[in-house]
Amino acid sequence: MIRHYSVYTMEPRAAEVFTFIQAHDLHYELHLTRTRFWVPEGRLVTELMLRFSECVFLVDEGLDLATGMPLEPNRQL
Repeated sequence: MIRHYSVYTMEPRAAEVFTFIQAHDLHYELHLTRTRFWVPEGRLVTELMLRFSECVFLVDEGLDLATGMPLEPNRQL
């Protein structure tokens, strides 16, 4: 399973997260305000969370990223 995360561009530790992404050859997408990236479940997720839990965020694929509302009308938050 792959987990989808993001880090905001203006986050003070973003450069460290970018180094982590490059060091582990992770797939990523650069956006104006954030970078989205995917991490395979296991050791790398554990390392990511131990190092960067305060500045990276799990992206919920069931939510509209612009509004934060569920994509499915009957889904509860």
